[in-house]
Amino acid sequence: NNSYLYSYLCKERGIRREVVDYFVNQNLIYESNDYHNVVFKGNDANGITRFASMRGVFDKHGKTFKCDVAGNDKNYGFNVRNTDSNEIVVFEAAIDLISYVDIFSDFETNKLALGMTYDAPLETFIKENPNITHIRFCLDNDEPGRRATKELMEKYKNRGYEVEDCPPPDGVKDINEWLVKSKQLSKLVSTKRDLQCDRYQK
Repeated sequence: NNSYLYSYLCKERGIRREVVDYFVNQNLIYESNDYHNVVFKGNDANGITRFASMRGVFDKHGKTFKCDVAGNDKNYGFNVRNTDSNEIVVFEAAIDLISYVDIFSDFETNKLALGMTYDAPLETFIKENPNITHIRFCLDNDEPGRRATKELMEKYKNRGYEVEDCPPPDGVKDINEWLVKSKQLSKLVSTKRDLQCDRYQK
């Protein structure tokens, strides 16, 4: 019934329930029956699932469970398609993609999680969607992510695409960490404001 999925993504990852609802209702994510892992689906242009990865909801001793489902086609990744949009926003991880939707309420653009810094899924996506002209890279704010962004921006710019580097802010590793820290800060500010109001009322 996706209860573990909602608990993990909403409570642990700070994602709004209505955003998680969107991905569940689009049949892009679901909770596995055996170990309650979150499953992220990568569909092709015809809606056929070519790729799926799993993320555990129970981190043991600081270790996370992540794996790709057997038989995956690495030329695909977790994605959201909109044939009316000529933009695609690219991430390393599926949870960063979902977090981006939460931060910017962006339900319009195409979005793709590579699952790595290798761009085979992006090559496939733009081949299936020749209307794409603008690529925004939101890869991680660490050394591998910055290096991959530089290489990919140069590659796709040379092929005629409009490219843009959109990393998370300085001091934040990825989009989900940005979301969580933003909500923690917002909660802290709200709490301080409430305490100040209580003092004035007294």
